[in-house]
Amino acid sequence: PGLREGFFESYKSEIAAYKLDRMLELDMVPPTVERRVNGTMVSVQLWCEDVRTLKQILALKVSSPDTVGWNRQVNRQKVFDDLIADIDDNQGNLLIDQAWNLIKIDHSRAFGNNLSIPFEVGNVSRGVNRIDRELFDRIKALDKATVKREIGNLLEGGALDAMFSRRDTIVKAFEKLAAQKGANQVFTP
Repeated sequence: PGLREGFFESYKSEIAAYKLDRMLELDMVPPTVERRVNGTMVSVQLWCEDVRTLKQILALKVSSPDTVGWNRQVNRQKVFDDLIADIDDNQGNLLIDQAWNLIKIDHSRAFGNNLSIPFEVGNVSRGVNRIDRELFDRIKALDKATVKREIGNLLEGGALDAMFSRRDTIVKAFEKLAAQKGANQVFTP
């Protein structure tokens, strides 16, 4: 963990992203564990085969045969990125397998102390306007003591508090959006 090219990066954030992904039942982050390699502690992640990056998919101009399912995954990815403050989300860090499952890799710059969220809830152009009710309820129900027990030792000072502050911002923004547009326009099955 440390500053690289002006950004704080940590292999531990990779592990924390995997564990939080499992807590939220997203199944988007491949299994990631801590190991010693050549005397150095690192994260090791399950390799994903037969995938393309989002950048490759966009260049091919192909789209998912299940638009509703794809949009659900994209919304989940954006909300997860907001929660963990993944500032390095890019088309090369999003993989798509043959079944159109979205796979998230490279979370080394996530879990910072910043309170801003990459995908503003309610922002039409770059934000996220819908979330499935199951994920919303799981995010809202996150318990700080449980999260601290699961990933607290992987985060730098203040990152856990910042994550819960972002969580509160996300929850309030979706609740406000639902009050404005109607719950059935914001919370999907």
